[in-house]
Amino acid sequence: MEGRLRKIVGVVLLYWVTSISIVFLNKHLLSGRFGKHDLSIFVAWFQCLVSVVVLLIAKSATRYVSIPSLDLGILLNSNVLLLSINFVASLTLNNLMLKHVAVAFYQIARSFTLIFTIILSVFMLKKSIKCLTLFSCFLVICGFFVSVEEEEQSGTLSIWGIIYGILSSLSAAFCAIYFRKVDEVMNGSPIKIAYYNNVNSFFIFLPLVISTNQLTYVFSSDIIYDYFFWLYLFLSGLMSLTIGWASALQIQYTSPVTHHISINAKSVAQTLLAIMYYREVKTFWWWVGNMLVMLGIMSYAFFKMKEEDKSIPKSFTKKPLEKAAIF
Repeated sequence: MEGRLRKIVGVVLLYWVTSISIVFLNKHLLSGRFGKHDLSIFVAWFQCLVSVVVLLIAKSATRYVSIPSLDLGILLNSNVLLLSINFVASLTLNNLMLKHVAVAFYQIARSFTLIFTIILSVFMLKKSIKCLTLFSCFLVICGFFVSVEEEEQSGTLSIWGIIYGILSSLSAAFCAIYFRKVDEVMNGSPIKIAYYNNVNSFFIFLPLVISTNQLTYVFSSDIIYDYFFWLYLFLSGLMSLTIGWASALQIQYTSPVTHHISINAKSVAQTLLAIMYYREVKTFWWWVGNMLVMLGIMSYAFFKMKEEDKSIPKSFTKKPLEKAAIF
């Protein structure tokens, strides 16, 4: 029992450290400390490159990671391509949003992901909406507008940050839908999904990173000699790869409900860390808005898990996650 408890604490800690670190690393990379030129697409592209390279190294270095050879038919499958296109859009918009908003406001700016996921589930997956789901959405929307109003009053509101945040939420919701569809194509292999998705995304990003001159800027300016820039880039790519694996381990050692609770608790910790690190001062109503968003997301997760528990037969035994989990 004591050994299992240590594993649970270790897995939750791994998820928290990874998830919080990637937000702070990306903010540091996009904050203008490495030049005024926009690097949002280059950072996302490089993260995909790191993910593919690390997976290939892991495949050759250990027997615990099994990655099949690329199948062109699967790579060009319509659902796989749509997943990658939305993944590229989500990463790009998320970086653009993070460039314009403070880390403390990150969770609020991305809060519409839940709203869009529910809407898309209704229209694309033919799911029904229950009153409890609408209540969760109501809490999120109220919290979003309360926080935005407080940001405006304090003079720190970025309209572009809000726009990018809403668009990033929409693309992230599309990603969630297509992940479900691609799961059937990949026979439920999370590593295979990550591998194919990152390979596709790398090539989709390539014309974008070239046409925006971000690739040219990096390799023609003094930034190419900045060791810290490449260190932060590599670490952000490693963290983006690790986050899915850490999420899967957290679900495996706890439960889906505990995982969602942990996500919300992590978001609160991330907000507190950002406020302390950047020495920001927030109003009472700003905190109320944040808590409403967190409560809405957490209540939706709780209602959803209760609903799924009722639909599972008593004789059903949950299949364990794969050893290598999700990247």
